[in-house]
Amino acid sequence: MSWTKKTSLPFNQSLGTPHEGQESTQSVTTCLKRVLIFSPDADLARFLVLNLEDRYQISREHRLDFFAQTIKEILPDLILIDLYTFSNDIVKQLDIVHQMCVQVPVIALRAYLSLTPEINHAIEELADVIFYKPVNVELITQAIEDLLR
Repeated sequence: MSWTKKTSLPFNQSLGTPHEGQESTQSVTTCLKRVLIFSPDADLARFLVLNLEDRYQISREHRLDFFAQTIKEILPDLILIDLYTFSNDIVKQLDIVHQMCVQVPVIALRAYLSLTPEINHAIEELADVIFYKPVNVELITQAIEDLLR
């Protein structure tokens, strides 16, 4: 299996808004759990959105400079964070989530590469579930369902 589970519990764009000419689904949308996807990889983010948008109210952000603000605005029920490749950027991402004092489940996607023990420990402490790339969307979907129960 390509992920570890820490607990036994189960571009800045909101996709829960109806398009022009579309019937409002606000009552349905408000019942959906909010998931924030942070990924510098636009293709991966789009792929995740397409696979999750029918079950969750999805927002996404790809700019590290706006990540903290997006968390404040969205108030997500779960954060799915695609960790950068470089150690310094990973530390920045982890610091943002930690500083926001977010008490929501976090799923981390990361490359299988050697990082310092401190960074590995920080990732393990922050994330409820860690997936190593390449990821299986079905496993991510199941983890989100389990964590949001």
